[in-house]
Amino acid sequence: MASTTDRRVLLGVSGGVDSCAAALLLRRSGYEPIGVRLILKEKEDRLDEARLKGLDSLGIPVVEVDGRKAFRSSVVEPFLEAYERGTTPNPCVLCNERVKFRLLFEEADRREIHLVGTGHYAGITPYRGDSAIIRAEIGGKDQSYMLYRLPSEWLDRLIFPLEKLSKPEVRDLVFREFDDEELRSGDSQDICFIPGSLDSFLDENLREEAGPGPMISLYGDVLGRHRGLCRYTEGQRKGLGLGGGPWFVVRKDRAENALILGREADTSVVRIGFSMLKWQHKVNEGSVYMIQHRYRSAPVPAVLSRLNQGYAEVLLEKPAKGVAPGQSLVLYDGPCLLGGGIIDRVYSR
Repeated sequence: MASTTDRRVLLGVSGGVDSCAAALLLRRSGYEPIGVRLILKEKEDRLDEARLKGLDSLGIPVVEVDGRKAFRSSVVEPFLEAYERGTTPNPCVLCNERVKFRLLFEEADRREIHLVGTGHYAGITPYRGDSAIIRAEIGGKDQSYMLYRLPSEWLDRLIFPLEKLSKPEVRDLVFREFDDEELRSGDSQDICFIPGSLDSFLDENLREEAGPGPMISLYGDVLGRHRGLCRYTEGQRKGLGLGGGPWFVVRKDRAENALILGREADTSVVRIGFSMLKWQHKVNEGSVYMIQHRYRSAPVPAVLSRLNQGYAEVLLEKPAKGVAPGQSLVLYDGPCLLGGGIIDRVYSR
């Protein structure tokens, strides 16, 4: 392995404005970025291709690593399996752990490069004698939530150049460097491997689907018909197509293929159970942490009320809404990321 004074950085680049800006910032700071384009899907975006060519023309080399097989088996197939189970998965957290960062570190080790970077909006800070991922507090674009499953041994090798930048600043940086208004446009997709709508993707790829069934109120009244449980998520209000509302999805009854609806207050939960645990730093049962149950939800305080090897629970100080099995529950100590797991149980009391 190269020494930590090596100025080379193996940087994951997709061609998006974020990763391109990260490459430009690294070079400006005296590093020697080597871009690695991970090929994860068949069709690439024209603007992404143009930005990558722009990096190469500026003397930042970009090499390719084929990750399509790993991406399909470790991300896309578990994503579909989760929907078949009736949960609402977040594929990015698994992709970062199992594919993107793993392939980047493997390539870095092969090239004897110590530092690995990406265009995520996050940072690295000293914490308890080690390194911790920290929230990016500028511009509301923090992506640390997506990184909680990364192994702790990777943390002191990571570098995130965009920690102190907002999205508009990133776009301006790319525009100034490439002098092309079009290349500052575009943004990362919520789910990069779905070219159109989620419904169409599920229609084409789900192996088993129970199909339409009743929408039932908490009091047993049949309110209408749903289009398949996999097309709804807990806390959802829009897209139900019902009068007399507003109605919210409270839970899914897979045994009866029924969607259970209620009012907004009925979606509140006070206790959340989660499994598939991944910890970057030690946590203690009985301690209060800031928790986040969705990528875009605001962090709130909660007690880690139960913790064992494979399962944990948090008790919220105030009820939360829109907590969906399949999403991730992530813990923070202030701005420092500690770890988390996949939500599989919610409790209203």
